Amino acid sequence: MLLKVFEVLLMLDELSEIIKKAIKLLEKVSLCDRCLGRFFASLGFALTNKTRGESIKTMLCMAASALANKGNQQEAINILHNIARTGFKPARDLLVKMGFEPTEIILCEICGGLLDQPLQDLINKALELLSNYEFNSFLVGCKIPGTIIEKEDNLRSYAEIEWGESIKREINREAGTIITSKTGKNADFQKPDVLIVLDFHKMNVEIKPYPIFIYGRYRKLVRGIPQSRWLCPKCRGGGCAECNWTGKRYETSIEELVTEPIIKKFEATKAKFHGAGREDIDVRVLGSGRPFVIEIVEPRKRFIDLRELQVEINENSQGKIEVTDLAYVDRSLIGMLKLSAKIKKKTYRALVEAEEPLSEEKLKALVKYFNGLTIKQRTPTRVLHRRADRMRLKKVYEVRITGLKDKTFEAIIRCQGGLYVKELIHGDNGRTTPSFQEFLGVPLKVLELDVIDVES
Repeated sequence: MLLKVFEVLLMLDELSEIIKKAIKLLEKVSLCDRCLGRFFASLGFALTNKTRGESIKTMLCMAASALANKGNQQEAINILHNIARTGFKPARDLLVKMGFEPTEIILCEICGGLLDQPLQDLINKALELLSNYEFNSFLVGCKIPGTIIEKEDNLRSYAEIEWGESIKREINREAGTIITSKTGKNADFQKPDVLIVLDFHKMNVEIKPYPIFIYGRYRKLVRGIPQSRWLCPKCRGGGCAECNWTGKRYETSIEELVTEPIIKKFEATKAKFHGAGREDIDVRVLGSGRPFVIEIVEPRKRFIDLRELQVEINENSQGKIEVTDLAYVDRSLIGMLKLSAKIKKKTYRALVEAEEPLSEEKLKALVKYFNGLTIKQRTPTRVLHRRADRMRLKKVYEVRITGLKDKTFEAIIRCQGGLYVKELIHGDNGRTTPSFQEFLGVPLKVLELDVIDVES
């Protein structure tokens, strides 16, 4: 009714939609400057929501004064009271000047004051925490009570407003602007170094650093080391007499030798090792080494000299492994690495022993037969407990035989990634066919196996 009276008294003089909807909102609830202005966030340029809200309230005060001058004092007073209860000083002063006591101030019925001191407190806490992190870019997020979102949505629907933005967006933007001004760092909406979460439920701040990814290649120079940390099967890492209270079946692993210096250097929570395939514990990796990516989780430091890190890892490994080619990369390389492990060419050196002497002619025939051959290979018996039993078709590109000495010979095998080379040699009781053993008709045993090249 007040809105209709207001339009009539102004003789329907093109009252803007902004003023109409602002009056409708303020009749319904008490809104702080920011929350009122946020309903009109897409209107105007280079304005804050606080400025929008103050401007709208100022316009309403001017309109109310004009009404009073025309003798419509009651309508003017009603408008001013709706504005005055939000704490807007010009409206309260105008009421006093007109001889009326301003209505009691009601805390904003959307944010409840959350956009004032609580927001500033969390921003200050975020700035304090950020001093412990290295970063070049950031992104702000927030957690706020669902009741606030619900009230805001209901009011937007009630006043039929299409110009607004959410309170979350305003908080994130305002906090981001202050953080940029204090740190000199910029917001990045795609791949920020850190995510800053302002939690208005607990009045707490979480700093979530984006993971760092490092590519490299490792050479395993000794046998008897697994690629991944291997828990004791009896205590599952708890520590027992069987594992000498280490919780591990093996003293160390490639993963531990590589990641432990990295975790320390980057002050990270942990690090995940992603290898391009894996070799057996008794297999060395020579040549240019096997590619890997380390995913560094929640690092406090980000700008580490990888040349120095590489030297440190190699020195700490005491001759067990050697890493090379360390470089910062993107997360996407992990998926590419896993995929390439199944198709990239790998070269192995195998020292093989036969139950009886072999002739050079027979081995030459083996070379000719296996070069370019596709192998049918069921999941090996030794890994059935952890791998699905299925058939694989894998290619042998080239076989070379050297160093024949009575019952032993050395085989150089270049093949498709994912081929189980030991089983290619001894056949795994027919699960791999054809095999060297099947072709030669003599039981074979793999004495040594080395990876000597992994295709980049």
